[in-house]
Amino acid sequence: MSNNEKEIVRIDLTSEQKEQIKAATGGTAEAIELTVQELEARIAPVAPFLNE
Repeated sequence: MSNNEKEIVRIDLTSEQKEQIKAATGGTAEAIELTVQELEARIAPVAPFLNE
């Protein structure tokens, strides 16, 4: 695993996002933290090849 894949990206949530989390889960969160690899997978997911 490369050093880049171990880096953590922290995204601070807006007040509206915090409210949405509270409404959906009953919990609280100030931010989400993802590895670079996890973030890339969410930004540009790899679509499976379709058999034609």
